[in-house]
Formats: sequence, C-alpha cells, structure tokens
Amino acid sequence: MAGDWPQILGPQRDGQAEEETIEPWTGQPKIRWRAACGAGYSGVAVAQGKVFLWYRQQDHEVLDCLDTQEGRRLWQAKLPAIYRGGVNADRGPRCVPLVVGEQVFVYGAAGDLTALAVADGKTQWTRQLRTDYEADDGYFGAGSTPIVVGATLIIAVGGRQDAGVVAVDIRDGKTRWTAVDQEAAYASPTVIEIAGQQRVIAVLRLKTVMLDPQTGKVISEFDFGQRGPTVNAATPLVKGTELFVTASYGVGCRMLDMSVQPPRDIWSQQDVIGSQYVTPVLNDGWLYAITGREDFGNGELLCARWSDGKVAWQRPGFGTAHLIAVGDRVLAQHVSGKLELIAADSEQFRSLAQAELPEGVYRALPALADGTLYCRRTISPTSGELLALEMK
Repeated sequence: MAGDWPQILGPQRDGQAEEETIEPWTGQPKIRWRAACGAGYSGVAVAQGKVFLWYRQQDHEVLDCLDTQEGRRLWQAKLPAIYRGGVNADRGPRCVPLVVGEQVFVYGAAGDLTALAVADGKTQWTRQLRTDYEADDGYFGAGSTPIVVGATLIIAVGGRQDAGVVAVDIRDGKTRWTAVDQEAAYASPTVIEIAGQQRVIAVLRLKTVMLDPQTGKVISEFDFGQRGPTVNAATPLVKGTELFVTASYGVGCRMLDMSVQPPRDIWSQQDVIGSQYVTPVLNDGWLYAITGREDFGNGELLCARWSDGKVAWQRPGFGTAHLIAVGDRVLAQHVSGKLELIAADSEQFRSLAQAELPEGVYRALPALADGTLYCRRTISPTSGELLALEMK
C-alpha cells in the first residue's frame, strides 16, 4: 500500500519516504497514541493499516499488531526468548519486522526466525537458525534484518561451514541454500539490479558479498570491516549499479561499481565518513550521513557528494540520529530524544524545526507512514514505549 513502511528503512531499505511530506512545525507534534512495550531496539513495520511492534517481555519475545489509527491491539504473539545479553544490558530483539503479503517475519536476538500470519498472528513456521548453523551471538545478538526476494527469505546468520548467509522458503521455512564462511554483521542485506538480474548485497563481519538470491552463488566480494571490537551496522545504499558501504572504528566508507568483476572502487575514505550504525540517506546526488561514535559522544552530521565523496559541510556536535529523507528535507530522530527537520541543502546546514520527545533513549529506527511518525523510546533495560506522532 502507498505510504506503508513494511520493513527496515522503508519500502526500498534506503530511508526514503517517497509518499510523504513534512512541513516545519511549531510547538510539539501531537502524540496521537502511545503503546507500552518491553526491551529491545527494534523499529516498527507499518503495513495494511497495522503497526508491528517487536519486543521482549520476561522470557518471551512478543509481537504486537496494533491499529494505526488508535494503537488498539489487534492481536499478540508470544515466542520463547533465550538470548542472555551481551555487551549491552538490553536483551530484546534488534531487527525490524518484515511484512510481505499476508506474512510477517520476525528475527529474534537469539537468531530464531518465525513466520506469522498478518491476519491473526498465528505461527506458520519457526527456525532456530543460529542454533542450527552454530553461529556466535556476537556483541549484541542477532541484529541483521532479513530480506525477501521472490519466495526466498535471506538472512545473514553468521553460521559455520559456509552458512554465513542462509536462504529459506517463505512458505515452509525450509533451507534453500547456504553460502559464505563469514560471521554476521548488524547491517541488513539489500537488493541491487545488475544487467536486469536482482542480486543481494550482504555486508558481513569482514567482507561484503553479492549473491544470486535463487542459488546463493557468490558473484563478487570485497573486504570491508576490521577485526577487534568493531561492527558493520549501517545498511548499504544502492543507486543504479553503485554501492555505498560505511562503518566506524576506522573502517570508513567505500563507493563501488558493482556492474564489473571484480567491483571497481569509485572512491573511498577512511577518516571522514564512518557511520557506527546509522544508515545515510541520499537526496538529489548528496549523502546526508552521521559520522563518529555514539559511545564517544562525537557524532556529527555531514553532507557529501555521492559521485566523489566531496564533503560540502559538517555539523560537529549534532550527535547520533536516525535519518529519513522526506522530499527536499531530512527528518532526524536523535538518540537523545530530539526530533529535528533539516533542509536537504548541499550549500549549508539549515535546521527548520525542532521538538523534544518524552524522556528516553531513541535508539530504535523510526518509521514514517501515512503522515504518522512512529518513534520508540527505551525507558529502562526492560521497558519502553512506542509513540505515534502526527506529522501532517
């Protein structure tokens, strides 16, 4: 449906809200409704007049299906939760639900993948992928949101014996193929079209691969990542046959032409653009990106040209914020709880409107659908709240 936000980063996994418009506001955007939730950093998916909210409550990972207009719960599904936590005290899920047709897929922090019916939340099938393929939990558990291509669901599992990426049939959950001997990252896979054929791009722990979604054949790969206490967490961006990947921890970024083999570097930087986990957005040939690290308190916003990486301007002290491109503007949800509307202007930084959201940590990805912005705040390691804000 037009205006839906059915998966991570919106319809095309690129942070673009093409069906939406946002005007600068005065005062505070109205909170239409609120919904309590448990632990986790999962953003919501919005599709078919429903909001899918994924969180942990004690020994269960819970999927709530809510009505978009009032936040009324339509159904709730509870699944066993076994993740014990890692570097972060939060033990809830990290991945965004994925809605495809009459199915919704959720991937839990322990690597359990479940398909449920959109209509009533009944479980259709479930797989313990990280257990099946002996994958490590990593620093924060499973955090790469799966992607569907046709009838194939593709997951960066990080399993052993060439099960870094696993594909299953959306109808029954049976494995179709496995590929790549590589640990998982926290970046989510995306799709690129090369010579009329859809390919899947998966950013893994130390390399990025391009695969045939039907067979799992690795078409190309390149090194990207760094050993030690680091993660690749920003989802790759695609424009035509060009691919942009970025990470913090001294990794930097690379822009590549994926239509040739091996992929050709167009440009790269090591110390200017390096996103810890925020995916940049593209507007009219310019990248708007958060660089730096949240844990170091040095996050800043910058604008750089897609074609060559030339930085037009930087905004030190901006902080870490998730970005959504809305027409000729960029909406920023700061982790601190500030909401900010910015002009997509390559000449200079211009803040058009700001608002303070209720106190909390806003690390979960926001979603913008049919004029409503969905922001999830963490109140404590075991509790949170979803806010539905009117933006039109």
